[in-house]
Amino acid sequence: MTRHDDASIDDGRERGLPATAVRLARAATAAIIEGRAAHAERLLEDALHLAPGHAELQRLRGVALNQLGRSAEAVALLRGVAGQRPHDGLVVANLGSALAQDGDLDAAEQAFRRASELDPGLLDPWLNLARVLELRGDVAGACAAYDAAIEVDPRRAATRILRADALRTLGRLDEAEAELRALLDDEAAAPSAWIGLFNLKAIRAGSGDGAALARAYASGRGTPAQRIALGFAWANALEAEQRHAEAFAVLAEANAARRRDIRWSAPAASALVDAILLAFAAPPPSDGRGGDLVFLVGMPRSGSTLAEQILAAHPKVAAGGETNLVARVLQEESMRRGIRFPHWVGDATADDWRRLGDGYLARIAPARGEGAAFTDKTLPNWQVLGAILRMFPGARIVHCVRDALETCWSCWKHNFGEGQYFAYDLAELAAFHRDSERAMAHWRAQAPASIHALVHEALLDAPEAAVRALLAHCGLAFDPACLRFHEAGRNVHTTSAAQVRRPLRRDTAVAAGYGALLDPLRLLLRGSMEAND
Repeated sequence: MTRHDDASIDDGRERGLPATAVRLARAATAAIIEGRAAHAERLLEDALHLAPGHAELQRLRGVALNQLGRSAEAVALLRGVAGQRPHDGLVVANLGSALAQDGDLDAAEQAFRRASELDPGLLDPWLNLARVLELRGDVAGACAAYDAAIEVDPRRAATRILRADALRTLGRLDEAEAELRALLDDEAAAPSAWIGLFNLKAIRAGSGDGAALARAYASGRGTPAQRIALGFAWANALEAEQRHAEAFAVLAEANAARRRDIRWSAPAASALVDAILLAFAAPPPSDGRGGDLVFLVGMPRSGSTLAEQILAAHPKVAAGGETNLVARVLQEESMRRGIRFPHWVGDATADDWRRLGDGYLARIAPARGEGAAFTDKTLPNWQVLGAILRMFPGARIVHCVRDALETCWSCWKHNFGEGQYFAYDLAELAAFHRDSERAMAHWRAQAPASIHALVHEALLDAPEAAVRALLAHCGLAFDPACLRFHEAGRNVHTTSAAQVRRPLRRDTAVAAGYGALLDPLRLLLRGSMEAND
């Protein structure tokens, strides 16, 4: 949670403290602001010896404990302080931060709302309320909270960046673009604004954007992460202007810089896939459990967000997005057994798989409607389809497939927010693509009726036929609304959020423009296809 107000202290709060305790409290406040929470806690312990139970010292100690990750202790301590000072907005806001870190989002939301009522001029309660609401899927509510935060501090550009991202998620693309463009003249905010416009797909060739973005990139301003992100944005602008050689050079530099900060081993990733396929050598059982679950899997940039948007337009579908819940269920089982996945798979019984499936169903229950099919678009689930089909033998699997070269090139020119560590080196990217192909071949051989390949190019060529086949595989009757997927009013959190708000485009293939520059990638991918023949 955001912490701008957390360590605030004023003379009124210090009332009743001896002079030495005041000095200790102020030193602790400075330490909290600097992120030295352990030092702050030691100072506050000394201060509490001088003024046992003093509410302000207890509040600061709660903030320090929360910063240290000891959120349960922080909650208990701050509840006590809030009991003493129930009308203190800062105390209630601090309690909300601890509750959120402790995983109690319901109570955190209530605390942030209460803090905002008690002291509307505090910034953090509004920002943290927005964050909690986004985590709970209420992006419209988060936008309203960002609006209130902007009223508190209209000059804070970071809030406007966050609001623009929420507007993008809601599909209010013109408003998001206007918010970001208003920040381009702010030297400090401009790098983040350009990155936001890039993610919004709002940098237009021939509009003057390219030249302005080039100046921003050449200026050297921004943090290292912003510089990398600007490189990706500038390279994509160059591509839009057909300046392919320049775009490739900028992308090579940006990817190399991003890769230097990542710990990733392609051989280790391939070995894990080997171990998983060996553990699931036997085919899954064949019963109908989970027939209302649709798992979309595949490589990033393969059309998966579009596929889920098409399904989400159906009145009998609840779209779950990237839940990451299967991985969480398997990780928790590994911790319970004290053995890493997949090494315990051979010991798991049918009852174990049903229990794990029940755990997954309990977690998605709040997000799905009565009787609705549920989509889970956690793309790396291609690695664990063996586990999914044991938890839910009747599950519908949709494998999102796009031309291998276009898929990998689209990955390499994209700066992913998190994960996707394989994407910043062409050889590692090709190796990951090969792993996904051979894993899907393995699962398809085991359960061919469970898996439908949605080929992106076929969808572009014959949308209605492809949509009908997709819906039939998912056990859904055809609905014309699925052809108007861009009108579906749902939150989209992925990098394709702007694209799926617009009708289908048939001009998305761009790799050919790079000619021989992509020959090394072509060779790497040709090897992978030969290996799977």
